[in-house]
Amino acid sequence: MEQEDLDKVMAIEREAFPDPWHVSFFKRELRSRKKHTHCYVARIDNIIVGYIVFYVFCGEGHIMNIAVDAEYRRQGVAKYLLSSALEIVSKEAGNEVFLEVGANNTPAKQLYRQFGFKVYGIRKKYYRNGEDAFVLRKDVEYENSQRSTN
Repeated sequence: MEQEDLDKVMAIEREAFPDPWHVSFFKRELRSRKKHTHCYVARIDNIIVGYIVFYVFCGEGHIMNIAVDAEYRRQGVAKYLLSSALEIVSKEAGNEVFLEVGANNTPAKQLYRQFGFKVYGIRKKYYRNGEDAFVLRKDVEYENSQRSTN
């Protein structure tokens, strides 16, 4: 994700979430480019169709946000973004991945279940609209790219 992608990212963000993140969050993350911060977009025919923001820090990953343009949903974009994020987490010594998902967000919960995420806890009234969030967790294996091939 780059600064010039933010108009489309924000359009997807506003469409996907009732309480969207402010553009300043994305700008700050892109400006700082900390080693543990990952911001990626998915493109089809050079059109941004989705994005993901996640962190890898102290042995764990945290999926902060993932969204797909309504026109491109149910076409594997979110699966691609999530599987790519999990691969990066495993390469960066992550042991587990966490995320929060709205208790009423059935499509997202189904996606995460397909990837082996399990309910770890509940954050009561987590969202501004009062909806609870499920905290989901998944173990990942650290993939050391320096492994010997003997």
